[in-house]
Formats: sequence, C-alpha cells, structure tokens
Amino acid sequence: MKRRSLLALPLGLPLLSACASVDAEQTTILRGVIETVDATSREVLVRGSAGAQSGALLTMIAGRGVTRFNQLRPGDNVTVVYFQALVARAARPLSSAPPATATLTAERDAARPGGEVTRVRSGRVTITAVDTATSTVSFTGPGGLNRTVTATNPDIRRFISQLRVGEQVDMTYEEALAIEITPMR
Repeated sequence: MKRRSLLALPLGLPLLSACASVDAEQTTILRGVIETVDATSREVLVRGSAGAQSGALLTMIAGRGVTRFNQLRPGDNVTVVYFQALVARAARPLSSAPPATATLTAERDAARPGGEVTRVRSGRVTITAVDTATSTVSFTGPGGLNRTVTATNPDIRRFISQLRVGEQVDMTYEEALAIEITPMR
C-alpha cells in the first residue's frame, strides 16, 4: 500500500502555543486466512494470526474498490493493512471555521484480487462530551453528524484529556484500508 502521510499535508490551521494539538498516525497489519466469502453482501471473514485456530475472527466488507472479488476463496492468505492519521488543533476563539471537505479514492490491483480505499475528512467539530477515564470523546461535526470515538493512541488520549465541552476543534482525519490476496493454490 502506498502511503502518503496526511501529516505532511499543509492544513492551513493556525497553531498557537497555548492551543492543544495532536498529530498522530497508526498502521495495523493483519495477516490471516479467508474463512468464508459471501458474494451477495461482499462480506469476508478472515482468521488472524496467519490463520491459526486461535486467531481472532475479523469480518470486513470488501467495497467496490476491491477488484476480482469473485476470485476470493476460503483458504486464501490475506494481508489487511489499516492506516489512520489524525491532525487536530483546538480552534482559536472567534476564528472562522475551515471549509468541511471529504474525499474518497480507490486504487485497484489489476493482477490479483485486492485494492485500497482511502478516505480523508476535515472540518470543525464541537466537543459535546469528554470521558478521560475511558478516553472517549463525543462531538458534532459538519452537517450535524454526531460521533463518539475511543482513543487508543497515547498522543490522542493526551489531546482528549485537554478538551472541554463546547470547545471547537479543527481536524483532518485520514483512514485507508488495503487488502492483498495471496492465493495458496
């Protein structure tokens, strides 16, 4: 998976030394074996730990960006890469909000089943709840979308602990899912 770090993109967000901010990214790689494939729902059940019986089961939906879906078979070796990046800064009081944006790109593997889907969202959110004990934060984003997320990254947990209800945060979030299939046959 080609990764262009979101953190290198110019965001045009003002940074004041007194403002809370976070720049974090995380990549999770799962190597497993396909257990089942549902052609109707495009749902794939993967057993992690390289397919060991003790491996955790993970269900994922293979979007339209995954080519040659009909070639997936139980027993195929799979590498799933999930990338997340977050850039967030507490907004300056009375500053205007940056425009809300959302992009979605898909890359296909022409030779084998697989592909990558990347989504980037940015905009201003308003904090509606913070629970530092569970590292969760709730917010209302552009278009009135309400979300609650739980942070596992230590840098993001520190950032959440500095937030207060009613505070506004300018953020850009990128996530990408890539699936590569290596048939065992």
